[in-house]
Amino acid sequence: MGQSKAESDGIEIRKAERSDADGIRDVALQSLRSSYDEILDDDEIEQAVEGWYGDDALEVELDEEGLAYFVAVAGDEVVGFSQNLVADGTGTILWLHVDPDNRDQHVGTTLLNHTQAALSERGVDRIAAEVLTANERGCSFYEANGFEKTGEREKQIGDQTHVENVYVHEGRVVYEPREFEGNNLYVNWAESERGSDAPFYAAYADEDGEDLWGWFCSNCESFDTVMDSMERLECNDCGNQKKPVRWDASYL
Repeated sequence: MGQSKAESDGIEIRKAERSDADGIRDVALQSLRSSYDEILDDDEIEQAVEGWYGDDALEVELDEEGLAYFVAVAGDEVVGFSQNLVADGTGTILWLHVDPDNRDQHVGTTLLNHTQAALSERGVDRIAAEVLTANERGCSFYEANGFEKTGEREKQIGDQTHVENVYVHEGRVVYEPREFEGNNLYVNWAESERGSDAPFYAAYADEDGEDLWGWFCSNCESFDTVMDSMERLECNDCGNQKKPVRWDASYL
């Protein structure tokens, strides 16, 4: 077997550019096929990649202040990338993909380390990541790199329900009590959903983070939010809406 692209050319980690769009799509496609081929068919994966990383979508996201994209490049070829949400001192790794042919070359660990350092420079002091439990290799990757599993939640993908693990780096989960209608709710600043105006954060009825109550809109600091059966989330006070970026955006 010949050398992988990473072995032959070395790895550079840098901020993603518009010219990386084709490489980002290709890595996402191959990575999802490798990790989820047993639970998703190829048409679903292709639709998801085009929906998330089409030219128009990437053009907007690469300029969006609350998102940070980093690519791992070998020679002139993208072999991995991370897509991250940054807000209020919290970072969420939405996706970290590595081309399957380069997964044994420490590309993922190098990319993760760079991502953590770059987010730290932007004031992030806790980082969360979400991985379907079916992706055993992905779960092991985060656990081996100092992330602690802090919870699980169900995720609807097409007509199937799957379980997604929530990880936090060094277990730094912060549950901040906030009063609502005479009761305390506990906002978890390490568990977020991307919004059109600002992130939504998970709100729990208990300080241990076991009973999910709903979602807190950080745009107007309101708990008056609603999520329908298709996981579309909206704030009734300011109109902030959940922006699709992970499985709910896959047009399945």
